[in-house]
Amino acid sequence: MRYSIIVSIDNNYALTNNFIENLLLTTTIKDDNELIIILDGCVDIQTIEYLKSLSNKIHFFKLLHNKTKTGYGKANNIAVDNSSGDILVFINSDVFPVKDSIETLVSYLEKNIANIGAVQGLLIYPQNNKVQSTGHLFLDLQNTHVYQNCDINKDMIHKVSTRQALTTAFCAISRNIFIKNGKFNEHYYNAYEGFELTLKISLSGLKCMYYPEAIAYHISGGTRGSMNICETQQGKYFIKNWGGKIITDIERYILPQLDQELKEKMYSVIILSQLTGWEGVLEKLQININGYIYHPHYGEINLYQLFPYSFLDFGGNYLFIVDSIKNIWGNYNWINNRSNSYDIVIDTHGNVIKLQEFIL
Repeated sequence: MRYSIIVSIDNNYALTNNFIENLLLTTTIKDDNELIIILDGCVDIQTIEYLKSLSNKIHFFKLLHNKTKTGYGKANNIAVDNSSGDILVFINSDVFPVKDSIETLVSYLEKNIANIGAVQGLLIYPQNNKVQSTGHLFLDLQNTHVYQNCDINKDMIHKVSTRQALTTAFCAISRNIFIKNGKFNEHYYNAYEGFELTLKISLSGLKCMYYPEAIAYHISGGTRGSMNICETQQGKYFIKNWGGKIITDIERYILPQLDQELKEKMYSVIILSQLTGWEGVLEKLQININGYIYHPHYGEINLYQLFPYSFLDFGGNYLFIVDSIKNIWGNYNWINNRSNSYDIVIDTHGNVIKLQEFIL
């Protein structure tokens, strides 16, 4: 087989049904490819019977069933062991590719197989048509999705580029590279598996690529609602093994968005992010700074509650540092009254947005 589409499925019939019917509309499963679905501890009879019926619609289809839940890594490893494709396409059951996007992803990898080990497409939130993932970046020991919640029409979203690591929610990997790098690490349970594997591929000397021509909509978390996930312990395990090898690279994504006019301005920096390491990042960006205000804040930010009127009336320029640009969306009136065209917001996903854009 040229490629195998690998899917791990849980108990949600409606989600599974929507996923499969979209897949059949957007992807041709024929002589050179196959669909491998593994039911990971699924006990929902409607889901099971529906998937069994697919053998009447898809010639190259294999349904596997783990009686007990094993988790993403082990389930997908079992599916790979029962597949025959030279390229493995991993896709979550809450991901909805557009027409021919799987073929586009595979073709790109095939054309560049000598130096590319893995490739992911552009993942978009179907709820708001914003970016969900274009790969992973690092800020110290924390990883985030590059440009998450960004406008999909911005230029950098449509540039093919390398990443330290990818998400395997919609990702193509050569079978040989997958096996050579140890498959998915079964120590993890529904967190870090694909992220660690693609990081290993990157560290081995092959490129991990983001390819925006392959587009899919990702509900994000849709397959995790019924999963037991404790990321704290898994995160510590990941850092123990890889903390000394990852590189802070967030400035790489921020810098192209800072035009010369913005870089020449002087900023008072308000750090609302929970993460540390921002001073070093801003130093690399060579932003002119006249002071820092630290007010780490989790979740939605209400600027009226955080700061007195003197902040609103301040005559200089602000640089807000937040965990996510969505945290500051709900401040229309404060931003409107502020009315400073040089105030900017930077978040942990590498987004740079002028504060006034939030009210346009």
